[in-house]
Amino acid sequence: MRASSPFSIVWLLAAIGMAAAGPALAEPDAAAIDAVVERAMDTFGSPGLTVSVVHDGELVYAQGRGILEVGGDVAVDADTLFQIASVSKAFTAAALALLADDGKLSFDDRVIDHLPEFRMHDPYVTREFRIRDLLTHRSGLPLGAGDLLMFPQGKTTREEILRAMRHFEPSSSFRAQYDYDNSMYIIAGMVVEEAAGQSFESFLEERLLFPLGMNDCAATFDRAPESLPKAVPHVEVDGEIETTPTGLLGDTAAPAGGITCSARSMARWMNFILDEGVSADGDRLISEQQFAELFSPVTITRTPGYLSEHAGASLSAYALGWNVSTFHGQPLHSHGGGLMGMTSHLMLLPRENLGVFVSNNLMSAAPRPVAYDIAEMFMKDLADNDPDWIAVVEELMQQRRDSGAEAVEKAMAERDADSSPSLPLEAYAGIYRDPWYGEITLSLEDDGRLWFRSPRSEPLTGPLEHFQFDTFIVRWTDRRLNADAYMSFILDPQGEVESARMKAVSPTTDFSFDFHDLDLRRVKKPAEDQ
Repeated sequence: MRASSPFSIVWLLAAIGMAAAGPALAEPDAAAIDAVVERAMDTFGSPGLTVSVVHDGELVYAQGRGILEVGGDVAVDADTLFQIASVSKAFTAAALALLADDGKLSFDDRVIDHLPEFRMHDPYVTREFRIRDLLTHRSGLPLGAGDLLMFPQGKTTREEILRAMRHFEPSSSFRAQYDYDNSMYIIAGMVVEEAAGQSFESFLEERLLFPLGMNDCAATFDRAPESLPKAVPHVEVDGEIETTPTGLLGDTAAPAGGITCSARSMARWMNFILDEGVSADGDRLISEQQFAELFSPVTITRTPGYLSEHAGASLSAYALGWNVSTFHGQPLHSHGGGLMGMTSHLMLLPRENLGVFVSNNLMSAAPRPVAYDIAEMFMKDLADNDPDWIAVVEELMQQRRDSGAEAVEKAMAERDADSSPSLPLEAYAGIYRDPWYGEITLSLEDDGRLWFRSPRSEPLTGPLEHFQFDTFIVRWTDRRLNADAYMSFILDPQGEVESARMKAVSPTTDFSFDFHDLDLRRVKKPAEDQ
């Protein structure tokens, strides 16, 4: 059954703009926005950054700064294509709303009625899991469960992700708390395919992107027009900016974060949402009833401290593909997105009919503070204070970097450096299998080191460095990953290696490296091979 709460109706009315409109906002000049963008690029090191702003149905700003790729000279502009990552989740929810209007499904349908092979660890959860639950991060699964199937550059199908879900033990009760996930959105994309009778990608483009005039956008990077300029993702490695793959292959993750789009076209999307499901041509694509579902709060989330302190946000929740909260007392709809090497942020203030979209081609926090600073330029009479969001977020990021470095240094200082593994290195070599991830191999190579390799994910290759006792650190050869991982071996009563567990060395490692969910069991050799 659908959960409800006493505040949901009041919040919903405000969130979809049915409350009284606020005072008229003064529009800043383009030079003021330019200054914010340039300062953010200097602060965070973004090679390129693109912005679009809509207000009262009009595109009031659409510009790009910087370059597509370090070392190149092709400029970024408002028509450059960026991968918007999890900002795509709102499009997946909207696709389901279209199908609800078509009478093909309801958000409260059971998932197994559309995908009979769907299974969770608990039979009760399997039976009661609704389409709404796929979109609201309350499955009971651990944060980012299953992301390692796709990232980095995982060779995984959607069907494999669907089958993997039954192997994850819950970390909380069903519908009890918010834990962000991507896998459920991929399954939601499979529901779209089942109900629509066509691929998720073609349905999204034909029924949503193209009718909105977003003709340069595509459901995945590979489907984007070849003739259009595309931003190249970057990461920082040892103080240097380098190009990088985004970490995703093919179209598997499209429903969770696949869309490639320009800032100019994202302005059309923002106006569509601010107009409550009506296109610029006046066509209602999503009914009022289904549009309201998209912004009805479902899962309570923790309000970020900086948003509470500097913008007065006191209550936050996740709806269907959207975060809903407040910003200086005004209803706020927003979502961020991040791939390896590219980040985005979209925010809407529906009562003020204002929307801001920002994307940059670096794995950085730049888009959110740029969006906030631009929004506050329009809110001079509404904001009680006017924080320097670029400075606020940069300080938070520096604190995070410092705390992560301290945690790693502390672990290294406290380890028993004089300890030795229980067994010779060759005794740890072999094939290990996890029920949801599949196999990995450890091999003792000519350099005298154990090497980790994942047939599923080529970037997950690297030597093992002894840490202490039967724990090693896997040092990935691709240093752009920033995801070195502990690998601890468990011996059976006979003193042979039975299994291994993993977890990220640094607390700042992206949660999509969910090594800690792996239960790697050593594959026993046939008796004649032993």
